[in-house]
Amino acid sequence: MSREWTIGGDFVVRHAGMPFDWLEALGAPDGPLAAARELLDAEDALRAAAGAGFGRLARAVEACEPERLPSVPAALRPAADRWRGAAHRYRDRYEDADADATKELRVVLERPQVAEAVLLSNPDAYRNMLRPLLTADGPLNSRRRRARRQLYTYVQRFCAKNETVSFFGPMAYGTLAEAETGTGTDGSLDGATSLRTDLPRRRKVFLSHWAGRALARAIARDGALLPDLVFHRAHPGDPDGAPPALPDGTAPELTRAAGAAYGRLGADGATLRGLVRATGLPARELARGLRLLLTAGAADVRLGGGPYDLEPLRTLRGQLAELPPSGARAVWLERIDGLDSCRAELEAGPLDGGPGTRAERIAALEAAFTAATGESARRAAGATYADRAVFYEEGASPFALRVGTAAARHWHERLRAVLEVCVAHGAATQRAAVDAVRAALGDTGPLSLTAYAARAAEAFPAPGSAFAVPYAPTYPVADAAAGLARLGAAARRVTGDRYALVDLCVKASGAAELEGAALVVARVHHHLLVPGWLGTMHSGPRPFGADAERWVAEQDGRLVGFDFGRRNKGYYRFPGREVALRPGSWADAERAPWRPEDVTVTVGPGTDGAALDGLAGGGPAGGGAAVDGRAVGDAKRAGVRMSGPAGEPVSAYLPLNDFVKYAPFAALSHPQVAHPAFVPGDGEPPDGGTVSDGTASQGTTTESTVPESATSEATAPEGTAPGSATPEFTAPESATPAPEGVMSEVPEVTVDGVVLQRARWTLDTGRLGLPAPHARFLELRRIARRTGQRFLFCRSPRERKPYLVDLASPLAADLVAHVAREAGRLTAEAMSPGPDELWLRDAEGRRYTCELRMQIVGREVSG
Repeated sequence: MSREWTIGGDFVVRHAGMPFDWLEALGAPDGPLAAARELLDAEDALRAAAGAGFGRLARAVEACEPERLPSVPAALRPAADRWRGAAHRYRDRYEDADADATKELRVVLERPQVAEAVLLSNPDAYRNMLRPLLTADGPLNSRRRRARRQLYTYVQRFCAKNETVSFFGPMAYGTLAEAETGTGTDGSLDGATSLRTDLPRRRKVFLSHWAGRALARAIARDGALLPDLVFHRAHPGDPDGAPPALPDGTAPELTRAAGAAYGRLGADGATLRGLVRATGLPARELARGLRLLLTAGAADVRLGGGPYDLEPLRTLRGQLAELPPSGARAVWLERIDGLDSCRAELEAGPLDGGPGTRAERIAALEAAFTAATGESARRAAGATYADRAVFYEEGASPFALRVGTAAARHWHERLRAVLEVCVAHGAATQRAAVDAVRAALGDTGPLSLTAYAARAAEAFPAPGSAFAVPYAPTYPVADAAAGLARLGAAARRVTGDRYALVDLCVKASGAAELEGAALVVARVHHHLLVPGWLGTMHSGPRPFGADAERWVAEQDGRLVGFDFGRRNKGYYRFPGREVALRPGSWADAERAPWRPEDVTVTVGPGTDGAALDGLAGGGPAGGGAAVDGRAVGDAKRAGVRMSGPAGEPVSAYLPLNDFVKYAPFAALSHPQVAHPAFVPGDGEPPDGGTVSDGTASQGTTTESTVPESATSEATAPEGTAPGSATPEFTAPESATPAPEGVMSEVPEVTVDGVVLQRARWTLDTGRLGLPAPHARFLELRRIARRTGQRFLFCRSPRERKPYLVDLASPLAADLVAHVAREAGRLTAEAMSPGPDELWLRDAEGRRYTCELRMQIVGREVSG
């Protein structure tokens, strides 16, 4: 058996919002770099001359303190004098370079779009750091140096991170020519690749989800409106259910009132005024009973449009307009109209209006929100990546990519082998998740999903933003070629459809060169490109997520989405049946999701391990050597299985990456497709996984062996996908010995010429945090010499996002010292594509980092 892989017709072009050229220009000029080269040459000569005696000189050399170099024997004096002279010259050049770096950074920060981006990211940083740094004179003191470092952090984010936020992380889209129905001027399908750079740069401003909820709470607290607000059951699909258990000690009259109110919350809901008439109970008792139902999550007030409402102000205004006229209603309608007016002015503001104008409009919106709700308009202490503001903004990119038929065909052919490797690794990882669940929970027999999740929560750490998968197998890079061959062969014995989102990077100097260009698979996600926030600015002829909707429909109900609710601005709507793993809402009546109590999970015996034939995993519940992704309820093939209300076998679609890696949910998932990690030695954990372009692929913390018995054959047996040749798996026979200052090195790993894992280094952070700025920069130049790179994406285990470190920039030396503080080690990865391989260019020829987030599905075909 084999799979035919198909790239979806529409995809997301994730790119930085500002040119990479601006960041690259902040590197040191040739003079200081030449002085550093001279010093490092002298250092190498002194090290060689001193031999074993270099240890007593090392501290002064590493800290670049020539005045503290100990006396040396006569034979070493020429080398020592050479080093001292070079060190003094380097330090003099560095002082000038450091001052020039501040001036060059100010030039970038004075650009209106950069200043506005800082304002939108963190208004406090704009006011307390950016403005003072631009106006301060004289040398840097510790406070201004700290501000310089923080602002440089923002610049590297704006110019090198493929994020999606406002105009400095705009939303761009692409299409495959072969998926279009239009024709060229000659009547045939135009198969050329083309890039538009002139699309309108639109903004959309939304009230944040948390702010909409705060506004609804404030309205509900208004006693003058309370009698006419409409209350519903939080689970509309369960009109005959018993009232929830109330806290011990609840007064009998309140228990009676809550039960009476709950029993009369029909499909259309009920008002407090109506409940008083229907029950004859006192309004005060019923109001307190309703409050108990709200607290217990059994009832919901009809304010707002539920967790996925993108226009809460419009929704709330419409709901208030339906209430009987009153002074309170008029006041709230005026407040909401005022908020919406502020929001609209912020959205309509010109793109070149400057940060000053935007700051005034933001202040007006924040003041109106606080006046209406009594709550602060900011939260999360200004954290960069938190949903901390009362609003969020999305922007449309000027770019649109159309991939021609030849380039699309090339990508289909080159990605097939990579995806099959990820199928096998996903199966092994999922098998490990099943084993972890069974080891922790034992054979439970049938449980509701609620009970299963509760038991799992006691046994497993809460899912968070960690990028490593603690139970996933890893693979020693020294045996990468053989390990990849075994994974490729094992994948041919794993049956059933698969899906993945691939972040694809293409190495080219321009869009016209995409056909036949070298490819880098930055990351493979176990997701679909479902309708959601990534489609906010999409305006193509087909609905965003149409490919995902079509494939889900093909599964005929066997795939069920786990609905965890909205995460800040992010939301995903699975185009099929969902299970609501979030508080219920009156708005659920429209989609009628299952409740977790409706779903059964059984943890029980699975297939004999021998049947796996060395493959560590199979289907969603750890099947055998041939695991049909559709047979998820087969007790003979499943150690952990899930079924719907009627006992039908189902598997889970997990929309959030945190839960894809959470073993109890991974065990219930549709068969996974996962990105393998290759590590040094026999399984040293990479401390964070892949760190490229603002994303991280799955790392590891467990043993790192490819199952030897999966297969030792590198040839493709019967059942290989039509038209495919034997994949070529390449990696050095052994990892390169780590140079000094680098704790370990993992060379680039490729499959069929496609980069599956970029070159990586684990860096010793001891010298990166040296006290003197010139010594820190010199350490960056050592790393540049030893890695052959100028730009490295670096991650600390303590940080959620990676940083692009320019090893030629004094500004980056301060940044990496801050990141390395208390980190122990940093994981670094080569910037690939490199600066000269950035094909996304604007009308002025400026370069942008980018990746193509593409949905790819593999449909099983007969061999």
